[in-house]
Amino acid sequence: MQCMYHKITASQHKKYFGLPKNYRVDACIVYGAYSRRAYQKLFLKNLKKFGTVKIERLSHDFLADILSLNINGKRIWFMVEYGGAKLCEFLHLGSLFGSRANILIGTCGGLQKASSEFSVIVPSASYSTESSAHMYDRAAKNNLFVSNSNLSKNIFRDLRANDIQTITGETVTCQAMLAETWSDVIGWSRRGFLGVEMEAATVFAVSKQLRVPSAAILQIADNLIAKETVDSESYLKKRKKLKKMKIVFFKVAIEQILKK
Repeated sequence: MQCMYHKITASQHKKYFGLPKNYRVDACIVYGAYSRRAYQKLFLKNLKKFGTVKIERLSHDFLADILSLNINGKRIWFMVEYGGAKLCEFLHLGSLFGSRANILIGTCGGLQKASSEFSVIVPSASYSTESSAHMYDRAAKNNLFVSNSNLSKNIFRDLRANDIQTITGETVTCQAMLAETWSDVIGWSRRGFLGVEMEAATVFAVSKQLRVPSAAILQIADNLIAKETVDSESYLKKRKKLKKMKIVFFKVAIEQILKK
């Protein structure tokens, strides 16, 4: 019997991972970062205001990095991932198990001088040549992987309502940060991309194929076009305020999910 991985059904996956037949994921929140424990801790710290929260243990080793939470009867998978390889598989499973919204929260390097140092981007699409995006959306035009317009508009509105300076436009997904050159940064900036990050195209592509609305909240951290990097003094000075803003991002994302 010939069977490629993408042909495996939700029920077959549940059986393999030891999950009940009626197991359902209501939404996925992705945080783009490498420090899994730190961001899981920050996320959990700000959940009490939403009501009853229960942590559910996923026993299979492959799923162990996912923080599974039940908030007011809705199961949310919170994933902290750095790039798209494992992320695309987690999102695939969460979407297959019923997710109704996939939301990315993260940071990006700014690519436009006019952007405020505390601006947040809700991208309409992300440009990418990465395999994790292309394998899921092979018909993407001009290597642009799009977010869901309705979910993005709702998140944009809610961020503005929380006094967050929010902009929208296209970003670029590059999963090899240390390989980025100044020529790359200049080229991306000239093409009008607002920021560069590591996960958005993957989130949008996987979600689109599995018919799940997706959106992203990307905080401009270091402004690359201004030659500011994560070890710059100017960036280090604003880290405290940037961290406080993340709490608003969590709030907006969860509120959108609880409405569904």
